[in-house]
Amino acid sequence: MTKIRRIKGSPGAPYEVVFVDQQGHLLVALTEWYRIRSGQGPTSTRDTYLACLLSFFAFLSEKGCAWNAAPEQLRPVLIDFYRERLGCLIRPDRGRERIEVLPTRDTPLQESTLQVLRSALRDFYLSMRDERLYVFPNPLTSETLMHLKCLHEQAIVNAGAPDHAGIRGETHERSRRLPTAFIRYPKAREWVPDLRKELADVRTGIHAVLDAMMESPSLSCREKIILELLRNTGARLHELVLLTVGGYRNQGIAGQAQVVSKGSLGREIKTIYFVHHPRVMQLLAHYLEHVRPGWDTQGRRRLDGLESEEPLFLTERGTPYSVKSFYYHWYKHAPRFRSLCPVTFSPHDIRHLFITEFLIMLRQACGAGTDHFDPERYQREREAFGSTIMGWQSAHTIDVYDHSRDGEQTLHVLAMMQHHLAERCYLHLPNSDEASLALSQANIAPPEGQPAHSVEDETIWLPDAETLAWIKEMQQHHERGTKKEGW
Repeated sequence: MTKIRRIKGSPGAPYEVVFVDQQGHLLVALTEWYRIRSGQGPTSTRDTYLACLLSFFAFLSEKGCAWNAAPEQLRPVLIDFYRERLGCLIRPDRGRERIEVLPTRDTPLQESTLQVLRSALRDFYLSMRDERLYVFPNPLTSETLMHLKCLHEQAIVNAGAPDHAGIRGETHERSRRLPTAFIRYPKAREWVPDLRKELADVRTGIHAVLDAMMESPSLSCREKIILELLRNTGARLHELVLLTVGGYRNQGIAGQAQVVSKGSLGREIKTIYFVHHPRVMQLLAHYLEHVRPGWDTQGRRRLDGLESEEPLFLTERGTPYSVKSFYYHWYKHAPRFRSLCPVTFSPHDIRHLFITEFLIMLRQACGAGTDHFDPERYQREREAFGSTIMGWQSAHTIDVYDHSRDGEQTLHVLAMMQHHLAERCYLHLPNSDEASLALSQANIAPPEGQPAHSVEDETIWLPDAETLAWIKEMQQHHERGTKKEGW
């Protein structure tokens, strides 16, 4: 779809990659954006945004529209891009100051990918404006809505007061979320954890799979470290895979590391803790002393001889380890142990497992289920867990996981109910001696004119205690009737 080629730059050149169109013309803006983005945020985000921008730039070339045209010229092309290339339904909203994009069955992208596409376009024009390469307002932002937002913030009672003062008309977070984007997607359903994966049998199964993978001799030490860190820290996969030497050294503090978290713009500001798990420490020590030196292209064996920005994890070729490389090994080894868990799970589900089990243990520590439960302590410590351990910016993110505890209990009660019902269910029992005995004790003959059915291939009622008591009562009733006829 893109019809755009990328040419790798020579070593030492100012541009790592150069992009050209199908006529061989240099795409200056895309090349410059790629250079700028190389120093901002993780590489994975830049590559994801690039995949979105390639399709958009190819569409601009087809329409003969310049990327740096005025917003009133770019926006009709942007609408055509969503309508023609992505098969979306476009609706004007708020007096045509913005549009609403609705995916259809012809849209080749998922709703989450459409969100990423909008973020990529917005990021591109923000970067171009910051570099003074685009002189117009951001075409992805409505100037009218931006002005209305400013007027609204000025009209709020005690607009400058902080939230904790309790005198501001609305929270700063709500004011910040007032819409200003030109492209709007319908509000998606709020994400909630999969309750099935939070039940005790699934949690036990996930641990069983991870334990089996840790004991597998075919899985390398590097992957075992990542899996144990996922299970013990609740970090995101990319935070662990892209761990740097400087982040691991962490100014000499053992048992914790600094990682690049989501939204940190490439800064190592999140701390992960693993000091109380000796297995993790042993695996890391073995990897750094015996495995990594063999993969280092320079053969360096001491950690203090490495630069802080160098990757801690390497491939066997000496290149930086990546999320894609981890998934290759995951899909190679994990399916062998799939039978140990009742559901299929992903590496990201290990993060949810960590959060779920922490909240369960925290509830127990605060006296849940007893007369001494301390709700204030529980509320205080779970918020500290969200900000300190998980690194969430919002204190309300933990609510999504905590509310799922009630749903988990509901599913647990449902499971108990179904176990009880399973004792009374209809069963297909061919050649069942117990079923034949129950029918003979009932002494119930088929009606005249109808052939007797064979017990084989017949659906019968499982004779539980209540059914057998009923059969016995029917038999006694039949015997009393026989005695009366004898009289």
